[in-house]
Amino acid sequence: MPVIIFLFLTCMSLFAKEMTITSEDGFVMHGWLDYPTQKKAHYPIVLLAHQFGADHTIWKEMAQDFNQKGYATLMVDLRGHGTSILKNGIATKVSADIDNIASAFEESRKSVGFEKITSDLSQWLNRLSGEKEIDMHKLILVGSSLGAGAIIPLMVEADPIALIALSPGGGDEEAIKTSLMYSETPSLFIAGKDDPLGAQERAIEYTKEALRGSLVLISSDGHGVVLLPRVKPYIDGFLKLVTK
Repeated sequence: MPVIIFLFLTCMSLFAKEMTITSEDGFVMHGWLDYPTQKKAHYPIVLLAHQFGADHTIWKEMAQDFNQKGYATLMVDLRGHGTSILKNGIATKVSADIDNIASAFEESRKSVGFEKITSDLSQWLNRLSGEKEIDMHKLILVGSSLGAGAIIPLMVEADPIALIALSPGGGDEEAIKTSLMYSETPSLFIAGKDDPLGAQERAIEYTKEALRGSLVLISSDGHGVVLLPRVKPYIDGFLKLVTK
């Protein structure tokens, strides 16, 4: 039985629809849209934005779980990551020096243009709105670290039914605060108490500033999606509560 389940999940990802967008500054970015196996006229949608130095594949298990529950999912490679590295035909990648993550992040922020990621994600949402099977009124935003900081400013514009931020990163702090102040979206902020990059402090701050914020702090020094196995029950409970 475990083998059959594994093969089933593997096959689900084989039929993902690859999509592309091109940013105003010339980045060609790639995303993968997966639908549940059960057929419906319209599907709720989950947009997943990964952390620095990763790509869309870190979400595969979580996306498959959403697919099994009836959600469509869009996993994207953020600018400078994965397959989204061509800017005006020239390879423009984030730094691979993960052993010196602070300097690698700063170098990549400048060369890749991290301040434009929120705009990229907004463009992805516009792209999704052209898919006739997608119900944009039932949008969930999920992000990790860099991706989490980038999705928060979208809450007012996109009006999602839920937001989940793992080890939230910074970003446009003014846009983040404005979004948290005015959006009524239920938001779940998750971090390890001993996060090496200080995400726990941002998670606490963002929860306090959000109109409908919830906080999960676990005893861990992990950052980003490594927390998922331990916090999945909290995520499931949160979504069950806010989407019923």
